[in-house]
Amino acid sequence: MNSTGPFDPRKEAPLLSAYVDGELDASDVARIEAHLAEDEQTRREVEQLRRLKAVTGSLRLKEPPPEVWEDFWSSGWNRSERTLGWVLFGLAVLVLGGWGATLTLQALLGTDDLPLIIKGAVLGGMLGVAVLLVSVLRERMHKRGRTRYKDVVR
Repeated sequence: MNSTGPFDPRKEAPLLSAYVDGELDASDVARIEAHLAEDEQTRREVEQLRRLKAVTGSLRLKEPPPEVWEDFWSSGWNRSERTLGWVLFGLAVLVLGGWGATLTLQALLGTDDLPLIIKGAVLGGMLGVAVLLVSVLRERMHKRGRTRYKDVVR
């Protein structure tokens, strides 16, 4: 930071962590050490930061057993295979549904034998199914990213 003047612990408190971590240049170190010589409360805070650094520096992650890694990799493959399967299935349903809807619309609009009310009912039903499908998919995608319990393991 390289500020001039005396060290002010109220305004420059983050510098104390940098001081403990040895990340300051010589002028800032001199300013803080001059302040530490005069202020007992700041010395206690620096000591607390040093103890915290020592405790957190000694923490190590526990290595999981080999079975956990085996389950992790096999479940990853399962998830990717199932995702690919659902994507391909969804695309097939969309293509075949679109093709069927096109044929149905051509048949309905191409014939004069059906009353207009029946044509309207079939078109309304098809439109209703499409709206419901889009609504359900949109809701599922919205909730999927926001569920609070997705990472909970029983």
